[in-house]
Amino acid sequence: MSKFAPHRKSLNNPRSSSATVCQKCLKTGHFIYECKSPRPYVTRPSRTEMLEDPKLLAKLKADGKPSVEVPEEFKKQSGTANRILEGKEKEREKTIAAAQDSKSRKKARR
Repeated sequence: MSKFAPHRKSLNNPRSSSATVCQKCLKTGHFIYECKSPRPYVTRPSRTEMLEDPKLLAKLKADGKPSVEVPEEFKKQSGTANRILEGKEKEREKTIAAAQDSKSRKKARR
C-alpha cells in the first residue's frame, strides 16, 4: 500500500448514537474524546450527611452491631502486637504514677 494512496475509513471506529452518554459533560450524542464542553460540577453528599440520613441511622441503631464482625477465634488470640501494647500500657501507668508521686513529695516538702 502506497503512502500516497487514499486510505479507507476503518470499520472499527464506533459511531456515537443519541443514546451515547459522554462521561465528561454527561450529555448525550458524543464520546468523551469528541467533547468540547467543560466538565460540570456535580455535588455529592459528604460522609457526615450520608450518616445523618435518618433511614441509614435507624438501620445502624437497629442492628446494634459493628459493620465488621471479628470471629471469636481472633478475639481469643494474643499476638505479638497485643503483648507489645500491653507492655507499653504498663510502662505508661508506671510513669504516670511516678509523676504523681513526685508532685505529692514536692508539696509535702513545702
